[in-house]
Amino acid sequence: MHVLLNRLTAKPGQRALVVDNLLESGTLFDGNPACLMYLVAEASEDADDIWVIDVWTSEEEHAEALRDPVLQPYISRTTPLLEGMPEQTHVEPRGGKGPAT
Repeated sequence: MHVLLNRLTAKPGQRALVVDNLLESGTLFDGNPACLMYLVAEASEDADDIWVIDVWTSEEEHAEALRDPVLQPYISRTTPLLEGMPEQTHVEPRGGKGPAT
């Protein structure tokens, strides 16, 4: 199991566009059985922060999905709208309700 918590910070006024790009690009994972969860959320306490939760069957499957040439234009469009690179935290699920348990 490969679980990532991703914090992206949009440039001021760009969060809605970043979220739209993330949601649209995320549809590429819809038919991928290795993607167990792809959740995009806006932070309620910060007008520029976006959280993306990725749950994949393996780190290799996730890396392979990110190399898909169809995904690259989304990355190119979104990266200039961000304040720096996304922060990624790898976590190890231990229990609870959800696809990672």
